[in-house]
This record gives sequence, C-alpha cells and structure tokens, in this order.
Amino acid sequence: MDKKYIKDFGLLLGLVIIVSIIARFMARGETLEEYEKNRKADSGATISASGEESSVNLETVDVESENDELKGTNLKDEKSEMSKNTESATDSVTDKTKDDVEDIAKGADDANVISGEKNTQPVDSESNDSEQSDEPTSSDRISIASSFYYEPLSDETINRITGISYVENDNISLEELRYCSLLYNDFDNNTQVGELICNEKIAQDIIEIFYELYTSGYQIESIKLIDEFGGDDTASMLANNTSCFNYRVVENTTRLSNHAYGLAIDINPFYNPYVTFGKDGSTHISPEGSEAYADRSASFPYKIDENDLAYKLFKQHGFKWGGDWNSVKDYQHFERPN
Repeated sequence: MDKKYIKDFGLLLGLVIIVSIIARFMARGETLEEYEKNRKADSGATISASGEESSVNLETVDVESENDELKGTNLKDEKSEMSKNTESATDSVTDKTKDDVEDIAKGADDANVISGEKNTQPVDSESNDSEQSDEPTSSDRISIASSFYYEPLSDETINRITGISYVENDNISLEELRYCSLLYNDFDNNTQVGELICNEKIAQDIIEIFYELYTSGYQIESIKLIDEFGGDDTASMLANNTSCFNYRVVENTTRLSNHAYGLAIDINPFYNPYVTFGKDGSTHISPEGSEAYADRSASFPYKIDENDLAYKLFKQHGFKWGGDWNSVKDYQHFERPN
C-alpha cells in the first residue's frame, strides 16, 4: 500500500475518533442510540405539554366565550331596560301631551265663554238667572224659561227710555212698566235676543206668548225697543220692528193709544199695515210702501189672520185684534183693554 494512503487513512481515523469523543461529551456521555431514545421521549413530552397548553388555551377560549355571552346577555338586558325606560318616557310625554292638549282645549273653550263667542242659543235658566241676578235683584225677576223673563225697569233702562218713549205724565208710571227679555226667530231663522217694555198687567202673558212663538219657529224680523228708532212709530213700522210701549197718541188724533199704557203690541207691522178709511171713501195705509199687504185676500208670508199662530195665542190670552175692527183695520195690533 502506498505510504501516502496509509497516512491519509490514519488521519481520517484519528479525526473520526476525535469527533466521537466530542459528540459523546456533548451528549453527556450518551450513545447515539440513547440520544435518539431520549430525543423521542423529549419530543413526546413536548407534544403532551403542547396538548395540555392547547387544552388550557381552549378552556381560556371557553371562559372568554362564556364571558362574551354573559356580556352579550347583559347588553341585551341593558338594551331591554333602556328600551323599557324609553317607552315609559315616551308614554309619559304622550300622556303629558294629551293632558296639555286637553288643558289648552279647555282654556280655549273658557276663553270663548269669557269673550262671548259661544252660540246664542238659549242656555239653562239657572245660568241665565245667575248672570243677570244683580240688576235688579233676582227676587224681582220672573223667568218662565231660559232667556224668557220680565222684571221692573232698571236704572239703565229708565235712562234709555226717558225723554223718548217715556215722558213724565199722570197716566202711567215707570213702576207700572216691566222690561221683558225674550228670544225670537228672525227671517233667516236665526235665534235673536229681543226686548220689549210693557205694562205689568200683561208681562206674564207677553213672555208666555213669545215663548210659544219662538219654540214653534214663528218668524219675526225685529224686536227692539222703539227708543232705537227715536220713539218714531212710523220709522219702527218701516223697519218691520215689533214693539210695545210708547207714550203716544193714536195717529191723526189726540187720544192716547193703548201703546202709551204698555197694553198694546204691534207684530211684523210692515206686512200687517194700519188701514184707515176717510169719509170721502179714501183709504190711508201706513206705513208707506206696505199697500200691497193691505189686500188681505192675497197670500203672502208673515200675514196675520185667523189662521196665524200669533193671532191664536194672543186671543187665547184675552187680547183683541185690530184686524177685527170696523172703522179701521190694524192688522199688526193686539191689545188688552185698559
């Protein structure tokens, strides 16, 4: 064998021996077989440890998941509670709003009552009496129904009529007169408040008659004190105004009319004129312009005749009708003998 190869082989062998010694030292004296066994054992232990760690991690995940579920449940509960509170608050606001609306409506209604914007239809008699019980005292007022009453003349009424429909005289005193308040249906069938002054002897009859006329729907164009027309009977008739007391004489005479005593009343006078006949056969019709209504054979609205409700009621209460007279025809006129 070539010496060179022998030398190289020896060096290689020595190198192997040296490496083996170093490997054994690093393996703490373990052989390669022992090292392999130990490595496998260590690997299994690592896997087991890793499995345990994984299990721990899974448990941690489960705990966190449970916490999340609990948190979710709490969030749901909180949301539910918040929703309930919101609904409660909404209901509270809604109820308050309803109450406020009712209060506003009530306030508006009260404001209308105060401002007098309510319907003018009759109210109950107790309310009406309480509103007007101060002037004069309620004991002096006689009421037969809501808004239908009569009473002695108040100072205000006396001031209204003195020097117009009433003047100082020896035939009728202010104490013998009564102020009448009533309702009537105008020509548009709307309810109106009317006022008359009459003799105390017929006050009860007047109120009862006009109550019947009103509740029956009988139409009258106007019922105002003649003082509204300056005490002018002709002006009142031209306005088709129904009136009673006026201290005056009979037209074209010096004789006092029963109106001067408050014992006569004229109803819808324009449609029921006053007709006089002259000795020369002439006819005078008052008021001017109502000539067509002097023909009582004609048919027209608001005509007073034996079939008319006003005629029937006044007759039932003992009044006489001017349409029954012979020397004159006063179709508007009803009176109680003095």
